[in-house]
Amino acid sequence: MEVRRLHLLLALVAGVGLATPLGASAAALGVSADASLTSGSPVGNASAATALHLTWVRVDVSWPSVAPTQPTTTRIPTSTGYVWTSVDAQLAAAASLGASTQVLLSVSGTPEWARADGGAGGSVGDPAWMPRRAAWQNFVAALVTRYNGTFAAIEIWPQPNLQSSLRPQRLAGRFVGAGLFKVLTKLATLEVRKVSATVPIVSGGLARTDPASTTDTPPVTFLRSMSRTRILFDVVGMRLVPPTGSEGTSDPTNLSITDSAGIVAAIDAYWPGAQKSVWLTGYGVPSGPAASGLSSATQSVGISSFLTATANPRVGVAVWNSLANTTTAPYGGILLAPTVDPFVAPLTGTDPAWDTWTTILPVPVPPPV
Repeated sequence: MEVRRLHLLLALVAGVGLATPLGASAAALGVSADASLTSGSPVGNASAATALHLTWVRVDVSWPSVAPTQPTTTRIPTSTGYVWTSVDAQLAAAASLGASTQVLLSVSGTPEWARADGGAGGSVGDPAWMPRRAAWQNFVAALVTRYNGTFAAIEIWPQPNLQSSLRPQRLAGRFVGAGLFKVLTKLATLEVRKVSATVPIVSGGLARTDPASTTDTPPVTFLRSMSRTRILFDVVGMRLVPPTGSEGTSDPTNLSITDSAGIVAAIDAYWPGAQKSVWLTGYGVPSGPAASGLSSATQSVGISSFLTATANPRVGVAVWNSLANTTTAPYGGILLAPTVDPFVAPLTGTDPAWDTWTTILPVPVPPPV
């Protein structure tokens, strides 16, 4: 009955439409601190942020990268074994977007030495395995101690419904993923609250899944299980990048960024009356350059879907996965190249992603000379 009730509710809200018109984004917009941002110039980054209305940056914290070997004292961030270089570089890049930029820390990954299974599950070096509880809690303590005051929100373990992100999803045929995720969130929250009573705890963004997958857990199923565990968090995270790279109609257990009202309805079905905010903590689909062979329409549709979803008043923050195209992410960015002047288009080539973004959310009018 519960699933049938949710499907009826989704069908009802699908025809309602958005309360806020397109072009008046309700959400704060951001990008991830990927290679295109960390290697960009401060002037170019700041100009792009102005032109694209960006006020947030997602900084990804990989525990295996920060602690490749077990630190001497895991709760103390200055202990031998901790390597904070990658996080420091991302935070410096985030600051280049402007003094008012806010940071979303996104934390995940288990070092080999911290695995709860001691390596018995195989897959040497796989960061998806559930960590030992004390090791995880101590790492979060070190993280928030070191960066207290520099982040505005924290996302716990993105994409926990994918086996490639959190293992095991099932034990002896029984679904355990949501229970493990509750443990990760609870222990992290205990440490975050020691340094801040107000920083939002964002549940790890749920991913879209391939209906044919026998290992991943569809987001609606995972949401239902999360609610049954009575997990505590402030904001629901979503990372609904379509597995095929282009949006399609959702199956009954999936969610789609093209249906933001349906996302909200699914959350409200399991947390009735809570009015929880939804954050799109990571999104990106093919968006350029044209030389890649992608049609302008294909490149534009992902940007359009993303920005349309941000007009929903329940969407609080929305993060696009890349600012500019790079050799490692050649089709992911909004810009072909950073611009020096925040009030003009990119200086090199044409970019349907930029054109679509700035049509829906026009570049700010330059101040009078």
